[in-house]
Amino acid sequence: MKRIIVAATAALALLCGSLPANAFDPKEILSGLAGGNSGSEESESSPLGAIGDFINNTLASNKFSIDDLTGTWTYVSPAVSFQSGNALKKIGGAAAATALEDKLEPYYKRLGFNRTSLVVDADHNFTLKLGLVTLKGVVEKTDDDRLQFNLNAFNRISLGKLTANATKSGNTLNLTFDASKLIDVLSKISGVLNNSTLTTLSDLLNSYEGVYMGFKLNGKK
Repeated sequence: MKRIIVAATAALALLCGSLPANAFDPKEILSGLAGGNSGSEESESSPLGAIGDFINNTLASNKFSIDDLTGTWTYVSPAVSFQSGNALKKIGGAAAATALEDKLEPYYKRLGFNRTSLVVDADHNFTLKLGLVTLKGVVEKTDDDRLQFNLNAFNRISLGKLTANATKSGNTLNLTFDASKLIDVLSKISGVLNNSTLTTLSDLLNSYEGVYMGFKLNGKK
């Protein structure tokens, strides 16, 4: 399986370098990696299918407005992205990303992050629940199409600003934060979290350069 993944990634990289720009449609070429053929022997839970999911998430659009976020978004799974804004470079880290998402899941369960939800109202006020932690404030778009959360906890503790990478495709929102900054925010209110689990999670994430951690969410109005 590892050889298949490496070969698929290498072939894609060669293809991207040899085709003219107007002949390259990443979504079309990568649809096979996403497990798009229902008759494929690869299941959705297979490594190749997981990498396809990651690549589709990478190619989802960040060109949406805050109004598109109004409603309730609920947790589906951990999500990981990397600092580079180049989608094709991210493909090279897809295997590491999907493996890390699997590693994050038990920590998320211990911390209650598997009950994460995001609610955004018409005035762009948000409520982000991460297990026992509730963060509130106002969310806005930055000039580079990221989301900026102006945070407070328990309606009285100012936690400053937290910027997230966000891509949206239909009713799916991938929301990822700079891991070190999110851990720092959570550490300030670690009295309501399992501190040893949070520390172990931080140690795990520190072993990855430029990693963003977060959540895949499904939304409804």
